[in-house]
Amino acid sequence: MADPDSTPDTGAASPVRYGTDAFDRALQALHSGEDEPSTARILFHGGTRETRQQALAALTRHTTANLHQFRVPSLLNEQRMQTQNALRKAFDHAAEESALLYFDAADALFTHSHVDTPDDAERAVPSTVEYFFDRVLAYGNPVVIALQTQRYAGWAEEHVHLIVRFE
Repeated sequence: MADPDSTPDTGAASPVRYGTDAFDRALQALHSGEDEPSTARILFHGGTRETRQQALAALTRHTTANLHQFRVPSLLNEQRMQTQNALRKAFDHAAEESALLYFDAADALFTHSHVDTPDDAERAVPSTVEYFFDRVLAYGNPVVIALQTQRYAGWAEEHVHLIVRFE
């Protein structure tokens, strides 16, 4: 996976609830005093798609006008290389426009399997989840990942700067 130096230190970070003053302060803190584009990685956990879209709109007011949105299941294919190619294209195209990337329904990354995955785990590395998070960590602009399942959110928390929880 990614080296420890590129992973945000979120051990002391507390999740914030969307729609609170803490959410507004967290957005301001993420983007204050930076001259270069933010590489903020944000986890949206829970809530409805509509509420997450509202939070995304609030976030874009603090970042960039360019936004690329993807529903993760639409990027997943039967073959591993097809999935990795679709993910690479999503990141590369967004990078050309310095866009904020938003991945909705990202839980699918953790449950999707490929017909061509080797039985030997060593040969299957990187997994789709590892490949995705390696790309997230390497991306030079903000990335928002929306998850519903607590187990997956717990795993992803180590890779983000801000965790936003929804009711």
